[in-house]
Amino acid sequence: MTRFKKALSALREEPRDPIERWLMGLPMFKTLSQAGVEIGESDAVKIMAVYACIRVIASEIAATPVQFLRNTPTGKERVPGRLASLLRYEPNPEMTASDFKRTMTLNLELWGNAYAEIVRNRSGEITSIWPIPAWRVTKKRDEKKDLYYSVMVEGGTAATLKDSQMLHLRAMGSGVVGMSFVALARDALGLALAAEVYGSNFFKNGAMASGIATYPRALSQEALDNFKTSFRESYEGLTNAQRIMFLEEGLTFQQLTIPNDAAQFLETRTYQMLEVCRFFGVPPHKIAILDHATFSNIEHQSMEFDQQCIQPRIIQWEEELRRVLLTKAEKESGYFFKFNLNSRWRVALATKTAYYTSMRQNGILNANEIRELEDMNPIPAEDGGDDYLINGNMIPITAAGRQDAPGQKGGGE
Repeated sequence: MTRFKKALSALREEPRDPIERWLMGLPMFKTLSQAGVEIGESDAVKIMAVYACIRVIASEIAATPVQFLRNTPTGKERVPGRLASLLRYEPNPEMTASDFKRTMTLNLELWGNAYAEIVRNRSGEITSIWPIPAWRVTKKRDEKKDLYYSVMVEGGTAATLKDSQMLHLRAMGSGVVGMSFVALARDALGLALAAEVYGSNFFKNGAMASGIATYPRALSQEALDNFKTSFRESYEGLTNAQRIMFLEEGLTFQQLTIPNDAAQFLETRTYQMLEVCRFFGVPPHKIAILDHATFSNIEHQSMEFDQQCIQPRIIQWEEELRRVLLTKAEKESGYFFKFNLNSRWRVALATKTAYYTSMRQNGILNANEIRELEDMNPIPAEDGGDDYLINGNMIPITAAGRQDAPGQKGGGE
């Protein structure tokens, strides 16, 4: 094994994602926000809204299978083989395809960049793909202005990977590298984290009681203990909720409400959660904020989530996989990668049925194409599974003027 391969082998033995790195106590880089709170990737992912948004995005992408396809004169066809199997099932011996996509998505959403080493054998065939933590990688140019990747390994040394050896997903940025989410949203995240710390301290140190009971005269310790026991048995707990309270001997009870500053804290926390959703492009209902969601609009919001949040990320995956995994000859021959979004197309049954019916009756989809979308076995071709149907009463618009008017006989003398 070469020195370079040994270094990368040692790299794989360390935590590959930021949560694991933080849990292992490895150093993290932080910046100070306007709220006076230091923010790093390990802090950002502990904010529930950030974690929930990344989890939703990563889960959606992980649940979408990757297909290796080739364009043909009659359409497109699936390409079997090792590369298709790597992306569909097992990119490397230690990860499933869904684990790989989740890890890459986590790095991309937090750091703005996700990297994976492409390992090839002596014949140039791809044998495995290994994610590398974004904080270990620096993208540079050599004397010839060609791009390469400097990967930090154990002992502070750096290994070099060529551009063709690295799968690189990047967020918005220079086009060479993406901008870090934590760096861009530093102040919003700092405020969100400050609100969480404030809330924790409020409930830890606030000493808030639900009410105050007052007697007009002093009570002995025994009388006070008897009153506490009787009051708790009669009015505390879920089973005693909303009971009418009977007070004797001039006893008064004043119920306490949450202070205004605490109420404003809750509003601030909710607002910051919405800010995080806005940054990631995730509808609030996806992370269980249902303030403005209804049964009538939640399906449309889910479709909007697919179109505006998931689909752009999917296209980025498809383009980068094609760019770095395929040879020039394969690209020119029409090979490409496609995420099968139809496999996770979840809408109301009535909406799906109406869509399939329209596509079937207008000759756009045949029965087997619909069954494939639903993960069902095909109907044999001899039984009409591959036949396209159209409405027999429909005619081309150019033929409409040649039709006989009602009451007229066709043909002329």
